[in-house]
Amino acid sequence: MAITLSATQAQSPVPAPVRYKVSDGKPSANVSIQTVTLEAVPGMNPKAVGKANAVLTAAAASFAREARQCGAAAVPGRPWGFTSAFDKAVLADDYLSVVFANSTVCAGSPDEEKEARVFALKSGALVASTDLFKHLLPGAKILNAMRTNKELIRLGEETAATLIDDSKAILKIDDERCDFYLKTSSYRIWADGKHLIFYPEFNQPYSFCQKEYLILPE
Repeated sequence: MAITLSATQAQSPVPAPVRYKVSDGKPSANVSIQTVTLEAVPGMNPKAVGKANAVLTAAAASFAREARQCGAAAVPGRPWGFTSAFDKAVLADDYLSVVFANSTVCAGSPDEEKEARVFALKSGALVASTDLFKHLLPGAKILNAMRTNKELIRLGEETAATLIDDSKAILKIDDERCDFYLKTSSYRIWADGKHLIFYPEFNQPYSFCQKEYLILPE
């Protein structure tokens, strides 16, 4: 089943919505994967839209591979599952971010993540998380992620403190119990309006802290 939807970005400088189609895929009882196809993006020409759609198709295929690996690691008699759902499409001055929410139980371990594919509006090219970070926060410091996923960002101490302060001021997120988690976590990032958004990796004891945070542009 395919549904055509639109997304508006309240803080975006572009008033027109992103138009896209979401298709549901359920290859097995334990797996559900949504595929997103862009139809029209303000500031992005048709060729660039096509280029971005190729990346989104590859993203769905990547999630399907992860689902198969999840199933292969399942313990007989114990529940497992893999769900990848479209979350939103948001615009920034130079970028389009398509965000997915993934919820899994693999090898007995639950995991909740959001990850994005970020595209340059002019070209439709995929933008690496480190390049996005350096463009929007050129003076901020990042560390090498401890995991092999190169799209994960680790923040330097001062940058993590800025994330906590800015999220408190703008998003009204204020929970000191989360400070250690936020200072030591790795993040997936995307651009939303004027902000750089950070979503920390899942850590079950700190699951109540896992939400979207931000840093104001420099």
